[in-house]
Amino acid sequence: MKEIVIAVTGSIAAYKTCELVRNLKKKNLPVRVIMTENATRFVGTLTFQVLTGQPVFTTEWQDGMLHIDLKNLASVFAVVPATANTIAKMASGIADDLVSSTYLAMNCPVIVAPAMNPNMYCHPATIANLETLKSHHVTIISPDQGEVICGDVGQGKLAEISIIEKIILEHYESR
Repeated sequence: MKEIVIAVTGSIAAYKTCELVRNLKKKNLPVRVIMTENATRFVGTLTFQVLTGQPVFTTEWQDGMLHIDLKNLASVFAVVPATANTIAKMASGIADDLVSSTYLAMNCPVIVAPAMNPNMYCHPATIANLETLKSHHVTIISPDQGEVICGDVGQGKLAEISIIEKIILEHYESR
């Protein structure tokens, strides 16, 4: 059975991905999690390992050709939350960590749910990178408006987990 691969990047919103993974597992769906090193500053790998019952990887060097193995397993690849840095790497084809390498290897639907400071989200570079990803047929789940952790207000909050879950399920069930 193909799996849902969730990539967690280094945003404070990473903690919300725990709820997403838990919800998907409650539906008896096969979920794997990979993380950037920066994501582990917000949520530990052990948390996702317990939620999924699967090992969680942060680097290619933990298990050989992991990005290729994940490509072969995945029916959906979702980056939740996606930082400006990861979005830029994806749009530019930079493959210098497990998440960006895995993205480039994927041949299934890709979903990106940005979460960042509103000024970062509205920056012309981020907007251009998101447009590039859209042109590559990546589904972008727009962030919500509101106050972010630093106190700034604007668009940049991770979209509601229920919305992200719904979009992942739509892609998974259509495969």
